[in-house]
Amino acid sequence: MLPVAAYWRVVLIGVLISSVIWLLMFRESLGRIPGLGYASQLVHVEPDTKLAPPEATNFSDPPRLILYSYAESKIGRRNLEYFLDKGLHGAADFIFIFNGETDAASLVPDLPNVKVIRRENKCFDLGGMGEILRKNDLWKQYKRFITMNASIRGPFFPRYDRTSCWSDVFLDRVTEATKLVGTTVNCDPSPHIQSMLWATDSVGMGILLDPELAHSVPQEDHWGRLNDPVGLSFCHETMDDAIHSEIGSTRLITSQGYGIDVLMTAFELSEGSGIGKYCEVGQPADLLREGRYYGSNIHPYETIFFKSNREIDPNLIDKLTDWHLKSDLNSWKTCK
Repeated sequence: MLPVAAYWRVVLIGVLISSVIWLLMFRESLGRIPGLGYASQLVHVEPDTKLAPPEATNFSDPPRLILYSYAESKIGRRNLEYFLDKGLHGAADFIFIFNGETDAASLVPDLPNVKVIRRENKCFDLGGMGEILRKNDLWKQYKRFITMNASIRGPFFPRYDRTSCWSDVFLDRVTEATKLVGTTVNCDPSPHIQSMLWATDSVGMGILLDPELAHSVPQEDHWGRLNDPVGLSFCHETMDDAIHSEIGSTRLITSQGYGIDVLMTAFELSEGSGIGKYCEVGQPADLLREGRYYGSNIHPYETIFFKSNREIDPNLIDKLTDWHLKSDLNSWKTCK
């Protein structure tokens, strides 16, 4: 028989062991979500803000280039001023191209990711941007591109959307299958994305800049002859050359087996079958005219950027401009 002291030591050790086992089982049960067989960690961990966002929502990994083409005009200057206030950001490189006589370059802030190019007013917007991209193979330094001009005003987002980055909205729609994205489609004289804003990647830009492909999609229209070149691989000498090239650039992309996409809601009429299907069933005429968007006008919130040089609902665009300029939200806060 054990001495009394030894007996109580054994009892105490047994109680302690039982208590430890019970506590371990109880702790495990606290961290288990019924039905999932999953032990969660009951510890609050602060999110790691250094982690990069997924590529699906932000293209900060592939270098991005945004080209903005400007020629002096009253509306163009107001559009530029608005864009510098609301559209400029630090998640891409920007090149502002000033064509011809203008002092508007002085409006552009001096920033590490912003470059200003002054040039003679020739080749029109697409030809001028193509010239700059081709020089020293500049375009090969980037993976994603946006080309735009000063005929549009934006970005515009409704007040309930305070997180979207305008450039991501366009570039997120560029995929393995889709290589040209814009705001609107015009079916006259043939299906094409209107050129005031295009988004693409290195594959799409390579197609647009390839001189060997420039004659590969022949089509005669009011602005060009059958074998006139299209794309960004040459200087557009006349306005007709520029329009013919704008129209044919969509054909260049689709001829290589890729699709296109636009933001305008009416493009849903294509039922996912592409621009050709849309133009079979949709409105054939240019919709960027007063009252021409299926009997109404396209809204800036639909396309983010608005063609402001055609007197389409000028009161709306003026009011939206004033209201948005009163907001402290800009692309520096939403584009990361």
